[in-house]
Amino acid sequence: MHVVQEELECTRCHRGAAEQKRAGLPPMFVCVACHRHAIPDHPEVAKLLEAYDAKQPILWRKVNVMPESAMVQFHHGAHARAEVACTECHGDVPTMTVAAPVRQVADMSWCVDCHREREASVDCIACHY
Repeated sequence: MHVVQEELECTRCHRGAAEQKRAGLPPMFVCVACHRHAIPDHPEVAKLLEAYDAKQPILWRKVNVMPESAMVQFHHGAHARAEVACTECHGDVPTMTVAAPVRQVADMSWCVDCHREREASVDCIACHY
């Protein structure tokens, strides 16, 4: 809901997504910096603030998981530079109440189709090690 209501870019919180190999999740202090003032009474935000104040980690559940057996070297930054929108792989997260996978990220045929459409390399070594 962040992006819709506040018009925030995904990279505002997922800072490494545009440059680094992995996007990752924001550290709790990034969430707390805004949510101390923005909707602190919301039940999920209240849980976050309580855990932060108690110095307890939040155990985030990763939504898109690339299995090791796929032997893929995915690079978020390369895709960002190619102007692949976050929504192409992650779906319409701004409208999701809870983030959920929308693509089978280990589905090579989907990736190859996307590469062909964008005239990106489909050489095996481009993605696999």
